[in-house]
Amino acid sequence: MSTNLAQQHEHAKFESGVLDQIIAETKICPNDEAYAIAKRGVAAFIEELLKPHNSAEPVKKALVDRMITEIDIKLSRQMDEILHHADFQALESAWRGLKLLIDRTDFRENTKIDMLSVSKQDLLEDFEDSPEVVQSGLYKHVYTAEYGQFGGNPVGAIIANYYFSPSAPDVKTMQYVSSVACMAHAPFIAAAGPQFFGLEQ
Repeated sequence: MSTNLAQQHEHAKFESGVLDQIIAETKICPNDEAYAIAKRGVAAFIEELLKPHNSAEPVKKALVDRMITEIDIKLSRQMDEILHHADFQALESAWRGLKLLIDRTDFRENTKIDMLSVSKQDLLEDFEDSPEVVQSGLYKHVYTAEYGQFGGNPVGAIIANYYFSPSAPDVKTMQYVSSVACMAHAPFIAAAGPQFFGLEQ
């Protein structure tokens, strides 16, 4: 067993030495940030060359171009899956909506947009963990820190990037948030999910 380990160690050293020699021809210094990336790329390239379907083909421009094309196809498929995934599209929609709001806001009119990153579940848990609504994090952020302070900047509206359903947790969340919105004299705006109308989507 020790002989096998020694052979594997020597083989790894040989491979590492060959890679270093190849990368040395590119004039990239070992201290450069790109060195590790280049080393992984060269290693992957050599590994691809040693595969059975490439072993009989000479290393020429046509082979390299084909390998690049295969990589492009894989990347395109991966990007296509990401861009069409429901979670990504929801995130993209949220950011586009925020950008539209900012683009159409006249900040010369002493208007300020404050973005609070909190999930619907975390918002409900914050209210549930607080003895009273006035001790919740949203109340302190919207009312105590602004409306309840002399010289503060009252919140004009609370816009939530949520879809609410008629489920018990969502109804409780709306009740809690509406209480804060009422005390802060700021309308709470959110979206009704398709479940409100008996639809699936």
